Amino acid sequence: MIKPAIVVITFNRPRSLSRVLSSLSKGCYNENENVILVISIDYQNSDNHTEVVKIANEFKWPFGEKKIIEHKENLGLRKHVISCGNLVNHYDSIIMLEDDIYVSPQYYNYSVNSLAFYANKDYIGGISLYKHEKNPNNNRPFQPLHNNFDVFFLQFAQSWGQCWSKDMWFGFMKWYEDKSVWDKDEEVDLPSFVLGWPKSSWLKYFIKYLSETNKYFVYPYHSFSTNFNDVGTHNKDFSNNDYQVNLDIMSDNIGRFPVLKEAVCYDSYFELQKIESYLSNSKKKWVTDLCVDLYGTKKNFNNNKYWLTTKSLPFGVIEQYGLNLRPHDVNILLENSGSDIFLYDTSIARNVSVNKELNTLVNYDYNITMKKLIILLKMKLIRRIKSGFSNLLKFK
Repeated sequence: MIKPAIVVITFNRPRSLSRVLSSLSKGCYNENENVILVISIDYQNSDNHTEVVKIANEFKWPFGEKKIIEHKENLGLRKHVISCGNLVNHYDSIIMLEDDIYVSPQYYNYSVNSLAFYANKDYIGGISLYKHEKNPNNNRPFQPLHNNFDVFFLQFAQSWGQCWSKDMWFGFMKWYEDKSVWDKDEEVDLPSFVLGWPKSSWLKYFIKYLSETNKYFVYPYHSFSTNFNDVGTHNKDFSNNDYQVNLDIMSDNIGRFPVLKEAVCYDSYFELQKIESYLSNSKKKWVTDLCVDLYGTKKNFNNNKYWLTTKSLPFGVIEQYGLNLRPHDVNILLENSGSDIFLYDTSIARNVSVNKELNTLVNYDYNITMKKLIILLKMKLIRRIKSGFSNLLKFK
């Protein structure tokens, strides 16, 4: 049985560390099992750092051995994560949690079961505890196709709760040793959102690794971790609930795991791969040279002849579909009629792009039309005016 060590990465957020440790203490663990907890603390000369060290030392961990790594100099987030990932040298597999994460009581069972199945699969680069409900590249809703399994695959690495076996981690490290300096002039087929992340981000390297080596992260259909997005290295403004997701606290027997040919797979843009396996034979003629771009964020990096997108482009339209069914891929797979999604033949030029309603995506994502939006804005404006007038009278 695989027994991953739990590695908590923390820096200068006492409240965050207390919260994630509290969630770990509520986890479901087998009796008489030594579950190792490692708390790795990056250095900062501050009162917050002192408080973090105190919390780590005083925390009671009744489920096994507790170890504290107190760094004596500041590593920065990327080097800190890399150093913690390398702990697979000692523990064979790890569950890594940054300190603003909160886990479901069932997170450990899910991690153990998924590691047991995928630990040595060469097409898997890691395992996520978190399940995105938004596409982080564009902040739009994300709903993966669901089949008979408990997980799907995505070429987007995770930092909000993740597992690595020794093979997974050192597959990345072998690649990383040659690619640890990012060539700014290099053209990379990755979302612009990812490319814009700072040098301190280890995650964008891992996403690039997945894309270049055609590997995936395993994702649960129901999330076993959630994110408080506390102020820190990459969030300079304020804590918010933007990345809070539905937390699965009931599923205690996740075990239906697909191999690669069985899994629903998405690329780094959160676009469906292997679309040909879901289409009727009459529609498969264009899938061999196809850019799937339903979120409308791709640049057709490989100059595919056919481009399936919600964007208005100056090319010949050979198929078109509506945007009503959910998830949005279903509109293609079930050939939903309409004029919101277009299949372009880029070898056919048009002088004028196709016409589209501007509020199509807003209405689809949030069930709100432009008319409804204007009404809501008017109501908000009226309330603010009334509130200001009331305060003015009180002042007098």
